[in-house]
Amino acid sequence: MLALSRRVGEKVLIGDPANPLGEIQVVAVQGDRVRLAFDFPQHVAINRSELADRKRGGEPDSGRPSGSPPPH
Repeated sequence: MLALSRRVGEKVLIGDPANPLGEIQVVAVQGDRVRLAFDFPQHVAINRSELADRKRGGEPDSGRPSGSPPPH
């Protein structure tokens, strides 16, 4: 796994830098939340992990944002 630090407005290119498959841009940071923009061709599926788990038949989506603690 690659972990990067990026500031608002900075991008990460996916694939060959001369002809990238797509890019991810940090568009906002508020507290512990980061808003990302994904620019990829339509044929590339992009899924949040909790929805991908549900599609694969894993645990059901709890309706909570990923990383949030379970209710008490």
